[in-house]
Amino acid sequence: LVEGDAMDVDEAALLPEARPAHIVANLPYNVGTPLLVDWLKTASAWRGVMVLMFQKEVALRICAAPDEDHYGRLAVLAQAATRPRIAITLPPGAFRPPPKVDSAVVVLEPLPPEQAFPDLDALESITAAAFGQRRKMLRAALKSLEGAVEALEASGIDPTRRAETLTQEEFRKLATAWRAAR
Repeated sequence: LVEGDAMDVDEAALLPEARPAHIVANLPYNVGTPLLVDWLKTASAWRGVMVLMFQKEVALRICAAPDEDHYGRLAVLAQAATRPRIAITLPPGAFRPPPKVDSAVVVLEPLPPEQAFPDLDALESITAAAFGQRRKMLRAALKSLEGAVEALEASGIDPTRRAETLTQEEFRKLATAWRAAR
């Protein structure tokens, strides 16, 4: 049990050598997303389950599928390393003082090593560019990332599609092509 500011914790120093470590936290909503992204990048090292409380809207973004309203960068990153699901939704009245929004607990179970995407840094760069201009076609949205348009062509993905239509596998293919071209 570690009590303290989650932004200051050195998780690597806490990891047990041979056992999975689990993260269970009620995160301040303003740092929940950056912490989750950092933890996803090190998920293979700790091999445990994360049980995290977020604002309900963020939880929906983590668990969304392609073509759903909440699908975006966070869903792609979370689903590249884990199998996320919403375990419970809580109304504002469950807390004192009550927040102005609903909350949700998300369980993120790590994917087996052979299913997890090994290059979350590349995937993070690609998804940031692709979803950064959500309503644009991929060829326009990816222009801000050097080599991404060429990677789009190399991966065989239609450049007129929008980011929210790409599957996990297509994003992985695009990130791999982008990393290989760099």
